[in-house]
Amino acid sequence: MRNFVIIYLLVASLFIGPAAFSKEVATANTDGDSAADKFATTFGSDLDTKAKDFKVSWKAGKGLTFKSGDAFKLSLGARIQARMDSWEKSDDTQDGRGYEFGTRRFQIALKGYAYSPNIFYKYVFNSDKNGEEIAGGTKEGGLGIEDAYFGYKKGMFKVTLGQMKVPFDSEEQVSSSSLEFVDRSAKRHIWERDHGIKFDLSPVKDQVQLTYFFGSGTGGNNTESFFKQSGNTDDHIHAYRAQITPFGKYKFKQGDLKGGDLKVRAGVAYVHWNNLSVNANYEIRNDAGNDFVKGKLDDILDKIELAMENAGMTPAATTDLDVTAITYDFAAKMKGIAYEYNYSKLSGKDGDNTGVSKASTDFFRHQLSYTLPSGLMFGYRYSKMDESTGSNSSQDKWIETTYGVSKYFAGHNLKLQADYVELVERKSGKDATDDIYRIQMQLKF
Repeated sequence: MRNFVIIYLLVASLFIGPAAFSKEVATANTDGDSAADKFATTFGSDLDTKAKDFKVSWKAGKGLTFKSGDAFKLSLGARIQARMDSWEKSDDTQDGRGYEFGTRRFQIALKGYAYSPNIFYKYVFNSDKNGEEIAGGTKEGGLGIEDAYFGYKKGMFKVTLGQMKVPFDSEEQVSSSSLEFVDRSAKRHIWERDHGIKFDLSPVKDQVQLTYFFGSGTGGNNTESFFKQSGNTDDHIHAYRAQITPFGKYKFKQGDLKGGDLKVRAGVAYVHWNNLSVNANYEIRNDAGNDFVKGKLDDILDKIELAMENAGMTPAATTDLDVTAITYDFAAKMKGIAYEYNYSKLSGKDGDNTGVSKASTDFFRHQLSYTLPSGLMFGYRYSKMDESTGSNSSQDKWIETTYGVSKYFAGHNLKLQADYVELVERKSGKDATDDIYRIQMQLKF
């Protein structure tokens, strides 16, 4: 009932927020002599003139922009990440080493506005890991959809519809193009992309932001949404996030490349994804018996299953699973120094197994860097995941330590990065250790 009330109020705001916009469209005329005439009658008498004011420009990191006044804007950009990885593995079962070259990411992005600056859109196509892992986690070759959304903004209010990131983990909110290290933490709670609707409210401009997301719970790049009655998701994802930036806007970009004054960002987020009908392996299947949940949301179910197994739970043949997650994050930067921290807890409750009421996994990350005026950055990151806080064992932990150095030639748009990662898995026998060396060059335009 609570969720219904929230959704009702937010949907109702769709009719309140665009009230001024409705005046723009009230006089729409489909009988005009040209597209410009139609735009002009719909969005204002001056649009006819603005629509003829066609300009083409380019800006580093923003791409090639086509703009026709307030009627239309399209920015076309691309990003390439070329990487070399070298690793050495050691545990009680195997030892080995190797290396590989590859294109970590190749992206084409289109974004801008249409009909009015208030109506925005963004589409990003991505080939992840040489086309083997499309954004959202689907194992298919070629170019897949990463972001695909549009929306309306007016004053402090914004609504977005489509496939987008779930507003949860702060490290995930940072684009992979704006990282201080070669990549994100290897072991973390990832609520990545999903289909849904997102509402943003900024009661204090550039200082306070409140966000609510209602999603299908099927993951990115999945055509089997909750509109198709072939899945077993009895409830869908609800995500809530609040953040404050008391000293002004703080974008989700890592590091302090400009060496400016003090900036601070603090946030908290909560997700619940309840009443999931899953099998004994905590998998959600459609009517044909295929995976219903795709991408990184499937990884969430895997972590819940592992946590419950480590806590001594024996799954039932059919289980009513409740999943919740909470995170706290903090970031600050000043004069080239940047620090980030986030903590998250992922919990699962098996409604059909009363032996153990709840099992959970914990994750936290510390990250510190210093960027010289020359664009040379030195960074340190430490993160740890306890795969079952319900277990007394100390052998269900991942510990990751990363040392990195980057050279920014044109900010994040053109940079060379290198890091060393020690990834340790606590095991009953010999700990499993991965020593990873990575070098990556990024070109974004």
